[in-house]
Amino acid sequence: MCFAIFQTWLPFATYLFLLLAPVLAFATCCWRAATEDRSSRSPWILLSIGMFLWSTGIFLSSWEEILQHLPTSIAWFSDFCFFLYGVPVLFAISSVAAEQRIAFFVWLDGVQAVLTGYLTYVAIFSVTPFADVSPQPVSATVLLLTYNVENLLLAGAATLRLLGQPRGKDRGFYLRLCIFLWVYCVMAWIYNAWAATSDTHEVFDVMVDLPFLLLAILCLTPASSEPRVESSARKHPLAQFIEVGSPIFYTVALVSLGISLVPQHFYVGASGIAVAIVVYATRSTALQGRYFRTQQALHEARDRLEKMTLTDALTGVANRRCFDQSLVLEWNRAIRHRHSLALLLIDIDHFKRLNDRYGHLVGDKCLAEIASALQDSLPRSGDLLARYGGEEFGAILPATDENGARSVAVKMQAAVRTLNISNESPTGELVTISIGVAVFDSLQTGDPADIVKVADRALYNAKEHGRNRIESGIQPA
Repeated sequence: MCFAIFQTWLPFATYLFLLLAPVLAFATCCWRAATEDRSSRSPWILLSIGMFLWSTGIFLSSWEEILQHLPTSIAWFSDFCFFLYGVPVLFAISSVAAEQRIAFFVWLDGVQAVLTGYLTYVAIFSVTPFADVSPQPVSATVLLLTYNVENLLLAGAATLRLLGQPRGKDRGFYLRLCIFLWVYCVMAWIYNAWAATSDTHEVFDVMVDLPFLLLAILCLTPASSEPRVESSARKHPLAQFIEVGSPIFYTVALVSLGISLVPQHFYVGASGIAVAIVVYATRSTALQGRYFRTQQALHEARDRLEKMTLTDALTGVANRRCFDQSLVLEWNRAIRHRHSLALLLIDIDHFKRLNDRYGHLVGDKCLAEIASALQDSLPRSGDLLARYGGEEFGAILPATDENGARSVAVKMQAAVRTLNISNESPTGELVTISIGVAVFDSLQTGDPADIVKVADRALYNAKEHGRNRIESGIQPA
Protein backbone atom coordinates (compact mmCIF):
# COMPACT_ATOMS: atom_id res chain seq x y z
CA MET A 1 0.00 0.00 0.00
CA CYS A 2 2.71 2.46 1.00
CA PHE A 3 4.76 1.51 -2.04
CA ALA A 4 1.76 2.15 -4.28
CA ILE A 5 1.22 5.56 -2.70
CA PHE A 6 4.94 6.29 -3.14
CA GLN A 7 4.76 5.37 -6.82
CA THR A 8 1.66 7.55 -7.21
CA TRP A 9 3.19 10.65 -5.67
CA LEU A 10 6.74 10.12 -6.92
CA PRO A 11 6.13 11.83 -10.32
CA PHE A 12 4.63 14.86 -8.56
CA ALA A 13 7.63 15.15 -6.21
CA THR A 14 10.07 14.59 -9.03
CA TYR A 15 8.57 17.28 -11.27
CA LEU A 16 8.34 19.66 -8.31
CA PHE A 17 12.06 19.24 -7.73
CA LEU A 18 12.80 19.50 -11.45
CA LEU A 19 10.85 22.78 -11.55
CA LEU A 20 12.41 24.35 -8.45
CA ALA A 21 16.00 24.21 -9.71
CA PRO A 22 15.36 26.03 -13.05
CA VAL A 23 13.16 28.55 -11.24
CA LEU A 24 15.99 29.19 -8.78
CA ALA A 25 18.41 29.62 -11.70
CA PHE A 26 15.92 32.00 -13.35
CA ALA A 27 15.58 34.05 -10.15
CA THR A 28 19.35 34.36 -9.64
CA CYS A 29 19.87 35.32 -13.30
CA CYS A 30 17.22 38.04 -12.94
CA TRP A 31 18.90 39.25 -9.76
CA ARG A 32 22.25 39.33 -11.52
CA ALA A 33 20.76 41.25 -14.46
CA ALA A 34 19.30 43.81 -12.05
CA THR A 35 22.58 44.33 -10.16
CA GLU A 36 24.94 44.48 -13.16
CA ASP A 37 26.01 47.68 -14.86
CA ARG A 38 23.75 48.78 -17.69
CA SER A 39 26.44 47.94 -20.24
CA SER A 40 26.75 44.35 -18.93
CA ARG A 41 23.07 43.66 -18.33
CA SER A 42 21.96 42.45 -21.76
CA PRO A 43 23.50 38.92 -21.76
CA TRP A 44 22.15 38.26 -18.26
CA ILE A 45 18.66 39.27 -19.40
CA LEU A 46 18.91 36.88 -22.35
CA LEU A 47 20.07 34.06 -20.06
CA SER A 48 17.14 34.83 -17.75
CA ILE A 49 14.76 34.44 -20.70
CA GLY A 50 16.36 31.08 -21.49
CA MET A 51 15.85 29.92 -17.90
CA PHE A 52 12.26 31.09 -18.00
CA LEU A 53 11.59 29.08 -21.16
CA TRP A 54 13.18 26.00 -19.61
CA SER A 55 11.11 26.39 -16.42
CA THR A 56 7.99 26.77 -18.57
CA GLY A 57 8.95 23.62 -20.46
CA ILE A 58 9.29 21.66 -17.21
CA PHE A 59 5.92 22.90 -16.00
CA LEU A 60 4.20 22.01 -19.29
CA SER A 61 5.95 18.64 -19.40
CA SER A 62 4.64 17.74 -15.93
CA TRP A 63 1.16 18.94 -16.94
CA GLU A 64 1.17 16.91 -20.14
CA GLU A 65 2.50 13.72 -18.56
CA ILE A 66 0.70 13.70 -15.22
CA LEU A 67 -2.65 15.29 -16.06
CA GLN A 68 -3.04 14.79 -19.82
CA HIS A 69 -1.12 11.48 -20.00
CA LEU A 70 0.48 12.33 -23.34
CA PRO A 71 3.13 9.86 -24.56
CA THR A 72 6.72 11.08 -24.65
CA SER A 73 6.88 10.40 -28.39
CA ILE A 74 4.54 13.33 -29.06
CA ALA A 75 6.08 16.74 -29.75
CA TRP A 76 4.05 19.24 -27.76
CA PHE A 77 4.36 22.70 -26.19
CA SER A 78 6.88 21.55 -23.59
CA ASP A 79 9.28 20.32 -26.27
CA PHE A 80 8.88 23.65 -28.04
CA CYS A 81 9.90 25.51 -24.87
CA PHE A 82 12.82 23.14 -24.23
CA PHE A 83 14.05 23.61 -27.77
CA LEU A 84 13.45 27.37 -27.85
CA TYR A 85 15.38 27.95 -24.60
CA GLY A 86 18.61 27.73 -26.59
CA VAL A 87 17.68 30.74 -28.77
CA PRO A 88 18.23 33.52 -26.17
CA VAL A 89 21.26 31.63 -24.84
CA LEU A 90 22.81 31.49 -28.31
CA PHE A 91 21.82 35.11 -28.86
CA ALA A 92 23.67 36.07 -25.66
CA ILE A 93 26.75 34.21 -26.88
CA SER A 94 26.75 35.98 -30.24
CA SER A 95 25.78 39.47 -29.01
CA VAL A 96 28.19 42.34 -29.57
CA ALA A 97 29.80 44.47 -26.89
CA ALA A 98 27.69 47.24 -25.34
CA GLU A 99 29.75 50.08 -26.82
CA GLN A 100 29.20 48.66 -30.32
CA ARG A 101 25.57 47.63 -29.87
CA ILE A 102 22.91 49.23 -32.07
CA ALA A 103 19.40 48.82 -30.69
CA PHE A 104 17.78 48.51 -34.12
CA PHE A 105 20.18 45.74 -35.16
CA VAL A 106 19.63 43.93 -31.86
CA TRP A 107 15.89 43.75 -32.60
CA LEU A 108 16.52 42.55 -36.15
CA ASP A 109 18.90 39.83 -34.93
CA GLY A 110 16.44 38.89 -32.21
CA VAL A 111 13.65 38.38 -34.75
CA GLN A 112 15.97 36.23 -36.87
CA ALA A 113 17.11 34.19 -33.88
CA VAL A 114 13.56 33.45 -32.67
CA LEU A 115 12.32 32.59 -36.16
CA THR A 116 15.35 30.36 -36.77
CA GLY A 117 14.57 28.41 -33.60
CA TYR A 118 10.91 28.17 -34.58
CA LEU A 119 11.64 26.86 -38.08
CA THR A 120 14.27 24.45 -36.78
CA TYR A 121 11.68 23.03 -34.39
CA VAL A 122 9.17 22.64 -37.23
CA ALA A 123 11.79 21.00 -39.46
CA ILE A 124 12.79 18.45 -36.80
CA PHE A 125 9.42 17.66 -35.21
CA SER A 126 7.27 18.10 -38.37
CA VAL A 127 4.67 20.05 -36.42
CA THR A 128 3.81 23.73 -36.16
CA PRO A 129 3.60 24.84 -32.51
CA PHE A 130 0.31 26.36 -31.38
CA ALA A 131 -1.40 25.25 -34.61
CA ASP A 132 -4.78 23.56 -34.49
CA VAL A 133 -3.48 20.23 -35.78
CA SER A 134 -2.78 16.89 -34.18
CA PRO A 135 0.80 16.49 -32.90
CA GLN A 136 2.93 14.08 -34.90
CA PRO A 137 4.85 11.20 -33.24
CA VAL A 138 8.60 11.70 -33.04
CA SER A 139 11.16 8.96 -32.65
CA ALA A 140 12.70 8.92 -29.18
CA THR A 141 16.12 8.55 -30.81
CA VAL A 142 15.56 11.69 -32.91
CA LEU A 143 14.21 13.57 -29.91
CA LEU A 144 17.16 12.74 -27.67
CA LEU A 145 19.67 13.32 -30.46
CA THR A 146 18.13 16.74 -31.13
CA TYR A 147 18.50 17.86 -27.52
CA ASN A 148 22.02 16.43 -27.22
CA VAL A 149 23.16 18.19 -30.38
CA GLU A 150 21.57 21.44 -29.21
CA ASN A 151 23.36 21.20 -25.85
CA LEU A 152 26.68 20.41 -27.53
CA LEU A 153 26.35 23.31 -29.98
CA LEU A 154 25.54 25.77 -27.20
CA ALA A 155 28.46 24.59 -25.05
CA GLY A 156 30.85 24.71 -28.02
CA ALA A 157 29.70 28.21 -29.03
CA ALA A 158 30.11 29.46 -25.44
CA THR A 159 33.63 28.01 -25.35
CA LEU A 160 34.59 29.76 -28.59
CA ARG A 161 33.25 33.06 -27.28
CA LEU A 162 35.09 32.59 -23.98
CA LEU A 163 38.37 31.96 -25.82
CA GLY A 164 37.89 35.07 -27.94
CA GLN A 165 36.61 37.35 -25.18
CA PRO A 166 39.15 39.89 -23.81
CA ARG A 167 39.89 39.79 -20.11
CA GLY A 168 37.46 41.94 -18.19
CA LYS A 169 34.05 42.01 -16.57
CA ASP A 170 32.19 40.57 -19.58
CA ARG A 171 34.46 37.53 -19.55
CA GLY A 172 32.97 36.53 -16.19
CA PHE A 173 29.54 36.02 -17.77
CA TYR A 174 30.88 33.78 -20.54
CA LEU A 175 32.95 31.78 -18.04
CA ARG A 176 29.88 31.08 -15.88
CA LEU A 177 27.78 30.28 -18.93
CA CYS A 178 30.44 27.98 -20.34
CA ILE A 179 30.70 26.02 -17.08
CA PHE A 180 26.92 25.64 -16.84
CA LEU A 181 26.47 24.57 -20.47
CA TRP A 182 29.23 21.95 -20.40
CA VAL A 183 28.04 20.47 -17.10
CA TYR A 184 24.49 20.39 -18.42
CA CYS A 185 25.62 18.91 -21.74
CA VAL A 186 27.41 16.03 -20.01
CA MET A 187 24.66 15.42 -17.44
CA ALA A 188 21.87 15.53 -20.03
CA TRP A 189 23.80 13.25 -22.39
CA ILE A 190 24.24 10.62 -19.63
CA TYR A 191 20.64 10.99 -18.47
CA ASN A 192 19.20 10.75 -22.00
CA ALA A 193 21.28 7.69 -22.79
CA TRP A 194 20.12 5.98 -19.61
CA ALA A 195 16.49 7.12 -19.87
CA ALA A 196 16.21 5.77 -23.42
CA THR A 197 16.63 2.22 -22.09
CA SER A 198 14.66 2.51 -18.81
CA ASP A 199 11.10 3.42 -17.88
CA THR A 200 11.79 4.23 -14.20
CA HIS A 201 13.96 7.30 -14.36
CA GLU A 202 12.29 9.56 -11.79
CA VAL A 203 14.99 9.03 -9.16
CA PHE A 204 17.73 9.95 -11.65
CA ASP A 205 16.02 13.17 -12.75
CA VAL A 206 18.15 14.94 -10.19
CA MET A 207 21.04 14.69 -12.66
CA VAL A 208 19.28 17.20 -14.92
CA ASP A 209 18.71 19.59 -12.01
CA LEU A 210 22.32 19.73 -10.79
CA PRO A 211 23.51 22.04 -13.60
CA PHE A 212 20.75 24.54 -12.81
CA LEU A 213 21.67 24.52 -9.14
CA LEU A 214 25.28 25.07 -10.19
CA LEU A 215 24.21 28.02 -12.36
CA ALA A 216 22.35 29.57 -9.42
CA ILE A 217 25.51 29.28 -7.30
CA LEU A 218 27.64 30.76 -10.10
CA CYS A 219 25.24 33.69 -10.42
CA LEU A 220 25.60 34.41 -6.71
CA THR A 221 29.41 34.45 -6.83
CA PRO A 222 30.99 37.94 -6.69
CA ALA A 223 31.77 39.73 -9.93
CA SER A 224 35.28 39.45 -11.30
CA SER A 225 37.75 42.02 -10.01
CA GLU A 226 39.42 42.26 -13.39
CA PRO A 227 39.28 45.76 -14.89
CA ARG A 228 36.85 46.29 -17.72
CA VAL A 229 38.46 46.27 -21.14
CA GLU A 230 38.34 49.66 -22.84
CA SER A 231 36.35 49.90 -26.06
CA SER A 232 39.52 50.95 -27.90
CA ALA A 233 41.23 47.68 -27.01
CA ARG A 234 41.67 45.38 -29.97
CA LYS A 235 39.36 42.40 -29.91
CA HIS A 236 40.37 38.84 -30.57
CA PRO A 237 39.64 37.88 -34.21
CA LEU A 238 37.51 34.96 -33.00
CA ALA A 239 35.23 37.29 -31.02
CA GLN A 240 34.98 39.63 -34.00
CA PHE A 241 34.06 36.72 -36.28
CA ILE A 242 31.31 35.54 -33.91
CA GLU A 243 29.82 39.03 -33.52
CA VAL A 244 29.97 39.90 -37.21
CA GLY A 245 29.03 36.47 -38.56
CA SER A 246 26.09 35.61 -36.31
CA PRO A 247 23.51 37.82 -38.13
CA ILE A 248 24.58 36.32 -41.48
CA PHE A 249 24.33 32.83 -39.98
CA TYR A 250 20.76 33.50 -38.87
CA THR A 251 19.85 34.79 -42.35
CA VAL A 252 21.39 31.79 -44.14
CA ALA A 253 19.73 29.42 -41.67
CA LEU A 254 16.34 31.06 -42.21
CA VAL A 255 16.58 30.79 -46.00
CA SER A 256 17.78 27.17 -45.85
CA LEU A 257 15.10 26.14 -43.36
CA GLY A 258 12.42 28.00 -45.30
CA ILE A 259 13.35 26.23 -48.53
CA SER A 260 13.32 22.83 -46.82
CA LEU A 261 9.91 23.48 -45.24
CA VAL A 262 8.13 24.79 -48.34
CA PRO A 263 7.01 21.31 -49.57
CA GLN A 264 5.37 20.29 -46.26
CA HIS A 265 4.63 23.69 -44.65
CA PHE A 266 4.43 26.14 -47.53
CA TYR A 267 3.30 29.24 -45.67
CA VAL A 268 5.71 28.70 -42.77
CA GLY A 269 8.66 28.12 -45.11
CA ALA A 270 7.75 31.02 -47.41
CA SER A 271 7.36 33.31 -44.40
CA GLY A 272 10.82 32.34 -43.16
CA ILE A 273 12.38 33.12 -46.55
CA ALA A 274 10.53 36.43 -46.80
CA VAL A 275 11.55 37.53 -43.31
CA ALA A 276 15.18 36.58 -44.00
CA ILE A 277 15.23 38.67 -47.20
CA VAL A 278 13.52 41.66 -45.58
CA VAL A 279 15.79 41.58 -42.52
CA TYR A 280 18.92 41.19 -44.65
CA ALA A 281 17.90 44.06 -46.95
CA THR A 282 16.98 46.28 -44.00
CA ARG A 283 20.23 45.52 -42.20
CA SER A 284 22.33 46.07 -45.33
CA THR A 285 20.61 49.38 -46.06
CA ALA A 286 21.08 50.55 -42.48
CA LEU A 287 24.73 49.48 -42.47
CA GLN A 288 25.33 51.24 -45.77
CA GLY A 289 23.78 54.44 -44.45
CA ARG A 290 25.78 54.12 -41.24
CA TYR A 291 28.95 53.57 -43.31
CA PHE A 292 28.33 56.73 -45.35
CA ARG A 293 27.68 58.76 -42.20
CA THR A 294 30.82 57.37 -40.59
CA GLN A 295 32.87 58.19 -43.67
CA GLN A 296 31.51 61.71 -43.72
CA ALA A 297 32.27 62.14 -40.02
CA LEU A 298 35.81 60.84 -40.59
CA HIS A 299 36.36 63.26 -43.46
CA GLU A 300 35.08 66.15 -41.34
CA ALA A 301 37.28 65.09 -38.42
CA ARG A 302 40.27 64.80 -40.76
CA ASP A 303 39.58 68.29 -42.15
CA ARG A 304 39.29 69.72 -38.64
CA LEU A 305 42.49 67.99 -37.59
CA GLU A 306 44.31 69.17 -40.68
CA LYS A 307 43.08 72.70 -40.07
CA MET A 308 44.31 72.49 -36.48
CA THR A 309 47.75 71.35 -37.62
CA LEU A 310 47.93 74.29 -40.06
CA THR A 311 46.55 76.98 -37.72
CA ASP A 312 48.36 78.95 -35.03
CA ALA A 313 46.52 78.31 -31.77
CA LEU A 314 47.12 81.79 -30.30
CA THR A 315 46.32 84.07 -33.21
CA GLY A 316 43.98 81.90 -35.28
CA VAL A 317 45.88 82.57 -38.52
CA ALA A 318 47.97 80.05 -40.46
CA ASN A 319 51.08 78.69 -38.75
CA ARG A 320 54.63 78.32 -40.05
CA ARG A 321 53.95 74.88 -41.49
CA CYS A 322 51.04 76.20 -43.52
CA PHE A 323 53.14 79.18 -44.61
CA ASP A 324 55.94 76.95 -45.92
CA GLN A 325 53.50 74.67 -47.80
CA SER A 326 51.58 77.57 -49.31
CA LEU A 327 54.76 79.37 -50.38
CA VAL A 328 55.92 76.29 -52.32
CA LEU A 329 52.51 75.96 -53.99
CA GLU A 330 52.32 79.64 -54.95
CA TRP A 331 55.93 79.64 -56.14
CA ASN A 332 55.27 76.72 -58.49
CA ARG A 333 52.01 78.27 -59.65
CA ALA A 334 53.78 81.55 -60.41
CA ILE A 335 56.35 79.64 -62.50
CA ARG A 336 53.64 77.82 -64.47
CA HIS A 337 51.58 80.92 -65.18
CA ARG A 338 54.52 83.37 -65.47
CA HIS A 339 53.03 85.86 -63.01
CA SER A 340 54.59 87.74 -60.13
CA LEU A 341 54.68 86.70 -56.48
CA ALA A 342 54.96 89.07 -53.51
CA LEU A 343 55.95 88.28 -49.93
CA LEU A 344 55.64 90.52 -46.88
CA LEU A 345 57.48 89.82 -43.63
CA ILE A 346 56.02 91.83 -40.74
CA ASP A 347 57.66 92.39 -37.36
CA ILE A 348 56.07 94.06 -34.30
CA ASP A 349 58.43 96.84 -33.21
CA HIS A 350 59.88 96.56 -29.69
CA PHE A 351 57.54 93.72 -28.79
CA LYS A 352 59.90 92.57 -26.02
CA ARG A 353 59.35 95.88 -24.22
CA LEU A 354 55.60 95.34 -24.25
CA ASN A 355 56.00 91.83 -22.85
CA ASP A 356 58.39 92.95 -20.12
CA ARG A 357 56.25 95.90 -19.08
CA TYR A 358 52.71 94.49 -19.27
CA GLY A 359 53.28 90.73 -19.06
CA HIS A 360 52.82 87.81 -21.41
CA LEU A 361 49.03 87.80 -21.22
CA VAL A 362 48.91 91.33 -22.61
CA GLY A 363 51.54 90.33 -25.16
CA ASP A 364 49.44 87.38 -26.32
CA LYS A 365 46.37 89.60 -26.61
CA CYS A 366 48.40 92.07 -28.63
CA LEU A 367 49.54 89.33 -31.03
CA ALA A 368 45.96 88.14 -31.54
CA GLU A 369 44.63 91.66 -32.19
CA ILE A 370 47.42 92.51 -34.62
CA ALA A 371 46.97 89.20 -36.45
CA SER A 372 43.28 90.00 -36.90
CA ALA A 373 44.07 93.50 -38.19
CA LEU A 374 46.65 92.19 -40.64
CA GLN A 375 44.24 89.51 -41.85
CA ASP A 376 41.56 92.11 -42.51
CA SER A 377 44.05 94.13 -44.52
CA LEU A 378 44.50 91.44 -47.16
CA PRO A 379 42.50 92.38 -50.26
CA ARG A 380 41.76 88.86 -51.63
CA SER A 381 40.71 85.50 -50.21
CA GLY A 382 43.63 83.84 -52.00
CA ASP A 383 46.16 85.89 -49.99
CA LEU A 384 47.61 84.15 -46.94
CA LEU A 385 48.64 85.59 -43.58
CA ALA A 386 50.65 83.34 -41.28
CA ARG A 387 52.47 83.64 -38.01
CA TYR A 388 56.05 83.27 -39.13
CA GLY A 389 57.55 82.99 -35.66
CA GLY A 390 57.42 84.86 -32.34
CA GLU A 391 56.20 88.37 -33.10
CA GLU A 392 56.77 88.03 -36.87
CA PHE A 393 54.09 87.44 -39.51
CA GLY A 394 54.31 86.62 -43.19
CA ALA A 395 51.88 87.45 -45.99
CA ILE A 396 51.92 85.67 -49.36
CA LEU A 397 50.36 87.71 -52.17
CA PRO A 398 50.02 85.77 -55.44
CA ALA A 399 49.97 87.71 -58.76
CA THR A 400 50.89 90.98 -57.01
CA ASP A 401 53.38 93.55 -58.32
CA GLU A 402 55.52 96.04 -56.40
CA ASN A 403 52.84 98.72 -56.17
CA GLY A 404 50.19 96.26 -55.01
CA ALA A 405 52.47 94.79 -52.35
CA ARG A 406 53.42 98.20 -50.94
CA SER A 407 49.78 99.23 -50.96
CA VAL A 408 48.90 96.22 -48.80
CA ALA A 409 51.84 96.98 -46.49
CA VAL A 410 50.68 100.57 -45.99
CA LYS A 411 47.17 99.35 -45.24
CA MET A 412 48.57 96.96 -42.65
CA GLN A 413 50.47 99.70 -40.87
CA ALA A 414 47.36 101.88 -40.75
CA ALA A 415 45.28 98.99 -39.39
CA VAL A 416 47.76 98.35 -36.57
CA ARG A 417 47.84 102.05 -35.63
CA THR A 418 44.07 102.12 -35.30
CA LEU A 419 44.29 99.43 -32.61
CA ASN A 420 45.83 102.02 -30.24
CA ILE A 421 47.82 99.43 -28.29
CA SER A 422 50.13 101.19 -25.82
CA ASN A 423 53.87 100.49 -26.08
CA GLU A 424 56.16 103.38 -25.24
CA SER A 425 59.28 103.00 -27.39
CA PRO A 426 61.54 105.02 -29.71
CA THR A 427 58.88 104.68 -32.41
CA GLY A 428 56.18 106.35 -30.28
CA GLU A 429 53.57 105.54 -27.63
CA LEU A 430 51.65 102.97 -29.66
CA VAL A 431 52.52 99.60 -31.16
CA THR A 432 53.93 99.84 -34.69
CA ILE A 433 55.15 97.34 -37.26
CA SER A 434 58.03 97.11 -39.70
CA ILE A 435 57.53 95.41 -43.06
CA GLY A 436 59.96 93.91 -45.53
CA VAL A 437 58.62 93.53 -49.09
CA ALA A 438 59.91 91.15 -51.77
CA VAL A 439 58.38 90.90 -55.25
CA PHE A 440 59.57 88.42 -57.87
CA ASP A 441 58.36 88.97 -61.44
CA SER A 442 58.08 86.40 -64.24
CA LEU A 443 59.43 83.46 -62.28
CA GLN A 444 61.10 80.75 -64.34
CA THR A 445 63.51 78.99 -61.99
CA GLY A 446 64.80 79.26 -58.46
CA ASP A 447 63.71 78.26 -55.01
CA PRO A 448 61.02 79.60 -52.64
CA ALA A 449 63.77 80.26 -50.11
CA ASP A 450 65.09 83.01 -52.42
CA ILE A 451 62.07 85.27 -51.95
CA VAL A 452 62.16 84.67 -48.18
CA LYS A 453 65.81 85.80 -48.09
CA VAL A 454 65.01 88.98 -50.01
CA ALA A 455 62.01 89.81 -47.78
CA ASP A 456 64.02 89.05 -44.64
CA ARG A 457 66.80 91.35 -45.81
CA ALA A 458 64.26 94.10 -46.51
CA LEU A 459 62.80 93.69 -43.01
CA TYR A 460 66.27 93.90 -41.51
CA ASN A 461 66.82 97.17 -43.38
CA ALA A 462 63.52 98.52 -42.06
CA LYS A 463 64.63 97.81 -38.51
CA GLU A 464 68.08 99.28 -39.10
CA HIS A 465 66.61 102.50 -40.49
CA GLY A 466 64.48 103.22 -37.44
CA ARG A 467 61.55 100.71 -37.55
CA ASN A 468 57.91 101.55 -38.30
CA ARG A 469 58.94 101.47 -41.96
CA ILE A 470 58.33 99.61 -45.19
CA GLU A 471 61.41 98.50 -47.11
CA SER A 472 61.56 96.66 -50.41
CA GLY A 473 64.11 94.06 -51.40
CA ILE A 474 65.70 93.65 -54.82
CA GLN A 475 65.07 90.51 -56.84
CA PRO A 476 68.38 88.84 -57.71
CA ALA A 477 69.28 88.84 -61.39
